[in-house]
Formats: sequence, structure tokens, C-alpha cells
Amino acid sequence: MFPIIIFSQNFKIAKPNATELNAEMKRTNFAEDVIYMYLNRNYDSIAKKREVIYYNYPDYSICSFNQNFENGINYSIEQCKEAGGISISLVLPKTDRESLNQWIELIFKSSPMDIEHSWNSDKSKFEPTDKGVGCYYEIKETESNTIVENYCGC
Repeated sequence: MFPIIIFSQNFKIAKPNATELNAEMKRTNFAEDVIYMYLNRNYDSIAKKREVIYYNYPDYSICSFNQNFENGINYSIEQCKEAGGISISLVLPKTDRESLNQWIELIFKSSPMDIEHSWNSDKSKFEPTDKGVGCYYEIKETESNTIVENYCGC
């Protein structure tokens, strides 16, 4: 008898088209989060938005929600605090690190800012080089998932 060894391959996240995402962001006057826009273009939603919270002023639009997509992808956003920035959590199946690092760079490039960003030494954080205002992306690993925590603000 020979033992059967199964190697599971890590999920490879679909490569974003930064040029198209940037054009769509400009067309919609940056009204939607680029990660959510990317997900809707590349993966089917398998559930409606849940845990929805609305602003309680001017237009009463959504400021926080959670949504599931195919392949076990979960997206949540929170931007309800006044001048609190935007926080996003993207839970993925165990993901190939190289494709994820490229994905983060292309997502960042699709909604560019004039602030220089770079990776830390182990490529788990993509952040402003001066650690000040900008967007922060942190990759966290669990036993069964890869999580990208994203915060943009001042």
C-alpha cells in the first residue's frame, strides 16, 4: 500500500485590469470602492449585502456592509465614522502570495494617489513609505484563509 498524498493548490486571484478600473472609478466620480468594483467584475455574488448600516445624515447611503462571493470570498467595508477613513476586509481562500502581491499593487494603481507606497521586508504590508497618510494593505494568513486588511485615510 502506498499513501496517497494530495497537494492542494493555492487560489490564484484574478488579475485586475488597472486601466479599466481606473477609468470606471473616474466615470463614477470615485463613488464605489475599487476592491468592490473589482469583485463585481470578476466574481459572482452568492448573497445579498448583509449587516448593512446607513449614514444617518444627508443621503442616508450605505456606509458599511458585508457580502459573499463565489470561491469563498467575503468582502466587508466600514466607513461610517466621520473623518475615520475606510476599512475593508477581504477574506479569500488560501491564496498564492505572488499573485496576491501583484493584485494589491494593481488595485492600488487603479485608484492612484500621489503618495509613494512600498512593501515591507516580508511583503506582508504595502504602505506609504513615510507611514503617514495613504492606503495600508496587510496580508494575514489563517489555517484556511488569506485575509487582506485595507485601510485608507489620514
